Amino acid sequence: MSRQRPNFVQRFVPDINRLFVFPNSMMSPHQQGANGSMDPHTLSYEGNNLNDLTRRQMIEDIEAYRYDLDFCRNQLAAPDLTAQETRTLQIRVLDCGHNIRHCQHRIQLIEAQEARRAAVSVAAPTAGNHRQHRISNAPSVSVKRRLSAVDSDDDDDGKADISLDGPGTNNVQRLGFWKCRLCVSRKFLDAGTNRVPSAPCKWPLKDVSKILNHYLDMHTEHAVEERCAELGAALAHNRGPFEYWLTRTRGQDLSEDSSVIDTYIDILQSGSLPEPLRGLSRAAAKFPPTAVGM
Repeated sequence: MSRQRPNFVQRFVPDINRLFVFPNSMMSPHQQGANGSMDPHTLSYEGNNLNDLTRRQMIEDIEAYRYDLDFCRNQLAAPDLTAQETRTLQIRVLDCGHNIRHCQHRIQLIEAQEARRAAVSVAAPTAGNHRQHRISNAPSVSVKRRLSAVDSDDDDDGKADISLDGPGTNNVQRLGFWKCRLCVSRKFLDAGTNRVPSAPCKWPLKDVSKILNHYLDMHTEHAVEERCAELGAALAHNRGPFEYWLTRTRGQDLSEDSSVIDTYIDILQSGSLPEPLRGLSRAAAKFPPTAVGM
């Protein structure tokens, strides 16, 4: 007579409610369904920070995976498992470990991106103050010249009057000045032979169209948020040339609200591409979608 084995499921019945519990009083009683789950009709994420929301969901997923991991380990301790049951539980243990590691990496990426954005937002105004101080103490240059240059992105004739005020300026002029920091970053230098551009920029970026192309077409080894933040820093350092590009090259009428320039720069420095720019630049139109537009 064959020996009767206890039912596999009856050894330990998991508490399913612990897989979707929301800590920190996220749900009021009227938001919970009959089985303890959240009523989707009561959810409202308007005004919430997407990074905070993602981080909170990752933490909840980690807690659920850890509970699942404990359950699998409890089952593996049973003495009467078949070989198939043992293999199934061992695979599930590995799967839970991979999922926990993935969630932890997502949280680390979010925190690194937030730290980078904070550093850029602090550095940009400081650089602007130093630049303004240098310009105010520099001798006034009234000589102007006609430049003939080919714009890599637009149909502009390439001829414009500019003031020779030096690199980095709020004055409305054709060319600016920016040394790409991503070209000397460790992530770019370690990217290997398939990186774009293939070598660090030898000369400073001056034309706004070339600045846009550089970050929107290249540096794909960096996340889109990092590329947007660096582009925002470059345009903040060259607000005047950016305004020139918007108003004269692209024919945008900003006479009633010039603050849109600062809005574009703020959105870029936060790690997103302003949606209006997609219609003004070929490179921006092809750029991957970002979390926040305008």
